[in-house]
Amino acid sequence: MKVAVALLGMLSCAAAFPWPYPAQFDHSNCTIKADSPTIVAKNSGSALLDSAISRYTAIIAKERFWPPADYKLKKPETTGTLGKLLVEVATDSEDLNMETDESYTLDIPAGGDATLKANTVYGAMRGLETFSQLLATIDGQRVVRGTPLHIEDRPALAHRGISLDTARNYYPVSDLKRTLDAMSYNKMNVLHWHVVDAQSWPIESKTYPELQTNGAYSVDMRYSYKDVSDIIQYGRERGIRIIPEFDIPGHTFIVGQTFPKIMSCLDKQPGWDKYAAEPPSGQLNIAKPEASEFAIELVNEYSKLFTDDVFHLGGDEVNRNCWAEDPDVK
Repeated sequence: MKVAVALLGMLSCAAAFPWPYPAQFDHSNCTIKADSPTIVAKNSGSALLDSAISRYTAIIAKERFWPPADYKLKKPETTGTLGKLLVEVATDSEDLNMETDESYTLDIPAGGDATLKANTVYGAMRGLETFSQLLATIDGQRVVRGTPLHIEDRPALAHRGISLDTARNYYPVSDLKRTLDAMSYNKMNVLHWHVVDAQSWPIESKTYPELQTNGAYSVDMRYSYKDVSDIIQYGRERGIRIIPEFDIPGHTFIVGQTFPKIMSCLDKQPGWDKYAAEPPSGQLNIAKPEASEFAIELVNEYSKLFTDDVFHLGGDEVNRNCWAEDPDVK
């Protein structure tokens, strides 16, 4: 059950209010039956759209949300029956980036077929989410209230995301997918995946396989190439970009467990706080060509695995004391 919708459903018994609230939402006062609405794509060969329609068909079939504010209501009188939801996408573009058009228009009449129109498949995904939120079950009868209704919606912000750190706290693939599901219910579109940090290196490397061998918390706390590709595709099917972060040159103690010779101030004890924002200390030694080669190879490898236009290199909390006391650097 979608928590955001459940909370908002408590606020009104007159009409459903989708989340986030649409840019334009015009509604009336008719209630129509919506027993088993069929979703149909018009003139589309998009596998992403087909996947989204199948997913929302299953979500709608499974959910029977009864707004808590309406628990005492009896089965409502209806003025008509919802037919199909006809989905029409104007372009074949499946590009997913900061410029992606996620707008859509949704019309649900007081009886008959509803229409969802979008310029891209990702706009259609946002419209399907809104459509699913408008369905409510009252005393055993599934309905759409407030019809006829008209929605014109677009994101207020092009980047709507969360950051998840799997270096300090490992999350299995199933949890990452569950997070992506929750994001899609709230129409969020960016998962900033903080993949590695000083504490662990859970991701597979073809170039330096020892990084994962020596750096993962355990053999059960690792991400393979297949896992990463699966997560990227799972996000794409929900209109969510996966932006990776590989933090360098600081926060790299874990690299030193495999390549100590390219490090500065590796695991200084006691007094680690002189050399790092948090323990354990360790930064790439910027004076050594081998460290630069390592960083270049890392970016070359993972920028091919991760498909988004953005690749985050961290660069935060570099400690100057660490390098000032390193004879190679100073």
